[in-house]
Amino acid sequence: MKTSEARRPAGSGTYQSPDATTVLSIYLFLLLAIPSDRGIAALGAAGSVSSLFALVMLLWWVWHHIRQLRPNEFRRVQPVRIMMFVFIGCVLASYVVGALHALPFVDGNSSNMNLINMASFAGVLLVTNDGIADRERFLVLLRRIAFFGGCYATLGLIQFFTGLNIVDSVSIPGLSSGGSGGVDSRGGFVRPESTARHALEYAAVLSMVLPIALTLAIRETKRSVIARWFPVAAILMAAFLSVTRSALLGIVAVLVILVPTWEKNVRRMAVWAGLAGSVVLYFLVPGLSGTIIGMFSGSDPSVDSRTDSFAVVGGYVEASPFFGRGLGTMSPEYRIFDNQYIGLLIEVGIVGLLAFLGLIGVAMLTTFMRRRKPDPLIGALGPALCGAVLAGSLLCAFFDAFHFPQSVGMLFLMLGLCGAHWNISQEVSPELADPANHGHGTDEHTGLSRVSGALRRRWYVAILLLALVAPAAQLAMKVPGVYYTKFNIDFQAPNGATEGNALRTEAFSTVHYAALIQRMYEGKHPNAPILPTRAPLYGTGLRDAVAVYLPSAGGQWQTNFNSPTLTVEIVKENPEVVLTTADSITEDITATAKGPQDESGVWKKSQIATERSPSTPSVTYVNVRTKYALGVIGVLGVGVAVSGAIISDRVLRQIRRIRAKRSTVGAVRLQERTTTKN
Repeated sequence: MKTSEARRPAGSGTYQSPDATTVLSIYLFLLLAIPSDRGIAALGAAGSVSSLFALVMLLWWVWHHIRQLRPNEFRRVQPVRIMMFVFIGCVLASYVVGALHALPFVDGNSSNMNLINMASFAGVLLVTNDGIADRERFLVLLRRIAFFGGCYATLGLIQFFTGLNIVDSVSIPGLSSGGSGGVDSRGGFVRPESTARHALEYAAVLSMVLPIALTLAIRETKRSVIARWFPVAAILMAAFLSVTRSALLGIVAVLVILVPTWEKNVRRMAVWAGLAGSVVLYFLVPGLSGTIIGMFSGSDPSVDSRTDSFAVVGGYVEASPFFGRGLGTMSPEYRIFDNQYIGLLIEVGIVGLLAFLGLIGVAMLTTFMRRRKPDPLIGALGPALCGAVLAGSLLCAFFDAFHFPQSVGMLFLMLGLCGAHWNISQEVSPELADPANHGHGTDEHTGLSRVSGALRRRWYVAILLLALVAPAAQLAMKVPGVYYTKFNIDFQAPNGATEGNALRTEAFSTVHYAALIQRMYEGKHPNAPILPTRAPLYGTGLRDAVAVYLPSAGGQWQTNFNSPTLTVEIVKENPEVVLTTADSITEDITATAKGPQDESGVWKKSQIATERSPSTPSVTYVNVRTKYALGVIGVLGVGVAVSGAIISDRVLRQIRRIRAKRSTVGAVRLQERTTTKN
């Protein structure tokens, strides 16, 4: 990885390899220019071009750190990078837990793909955090982000005013589309998406780019007015015309951070500009103001769906509270929460969610704390980056952001920029920071030699940590799979006369009676487990559960009970127990269905009968992915051992330096006192 400090001067006559700013600019172009729903179909969720490019960036970062020469005295604390590694560790731990759950094949494959996605997120953050060490190259990247954001918003404006989704007509060889095409609408207005997969993803990108574009427009007065204010005007107009609550909330979050840091004259100009813009939009787009007000008042199906889902969160969390069930395994087949934080709580657990929140908090804190610096522009960009991260993280509460490449890619780019801002703001000794001085009187080592040296000195720490991880591998090898069956109990209308049977006057009454019996069964067997929308019961992580329910032909937002059938799912750790439980439930439901009809004096030939289908349920063994779990446990163990050795080595060496410095200072002071007395 070529940092900005090591760039050769122009005109030197030698080939100049691209630095981090150039590579990140390419990534930004791939992220925003290629439609979010396009990717390599065979790779599924990990097939977007920007994600694949980010994986190459990660390899570049690793190769750079392996071979980079750096003086041993040159050390910087990297809070954003540290928190990213903590979050990655939590994701790996959640993968292990998920691999030891009996998940459907689709969920297991999704967890594998999401490990690849996490590696791409890490590549974006780490290259941004460590690769940009020069002020000018840092500003170049931010200007490009603002420009690309302005173009991205402009495409959305074209979609709004024309009603055409131009993106659908563009075909990219080798990439397939996973979207539905067309344009969405709300209140009679087109909801633009630009190249995003959804209007919410579009709103998230606009909200994160806005504070950077706005700060550069205000502070870089030497640039042309058009270059400075075009992105700001396009983004603000696109955000209001997106007819999306999230875009407006993102703008509010940005202004909450930025406005207090502005001078009075800037705030005054912002108020007048906001009023003028509101008047222009009012007359340019009649009815828009009423639609926006309506979005924040009254009932809304999307809001109701989100709030109604809160009731089932506890059941999923209870199955694996600390490290979750694996990133990416909570598919729509279980439940659509439209809240990334709930998704993380279920998928990576309480520990993983806290690690992600810690990453966001550290990134915001490190940039906002360093806003008062001798360099006014770099200082002003601290709150701007803080606002970008706040907006992106806030909007994660309104949709599954990690399932949308542009939103999550932009968020991790902003987190990496917070780390880069921290590095640029640090005051480093020129002798240590200047690569020209490397190798002249300074003890230098490559990254590989530094790690190997720490392992040689602190081998006992590494062995101790590996020994602590070993029991986890032993426990993983003992986790068995589960046995599962699923069958139906059909309620059949009688072929004979129906006189005296008030429960059957119309055909759909049989469905109603099945629902009644299901409620009666629930009354006798409380504490029923959580039910996925379409996924099998064992996919919830439960190993001993029974579910009896009336299947719905509808979806999450609208139910449709049109079949006189009760579905039974059983998960146990023993096949004989599964069959015994199946027979017991069948007898119980049959008796429950027959009882009210006998009590009402219904003729037997007129009674609603029940029949199990299939008559003999088949029992399936669902294994856990022990090999995958052991592999990731090994990676975690090595990572923890190496990290522990490096950290302990640095701490102990720093303690020795402090003691040596104190001893030297004490000796000098003693000598000075002795000289004074003499």
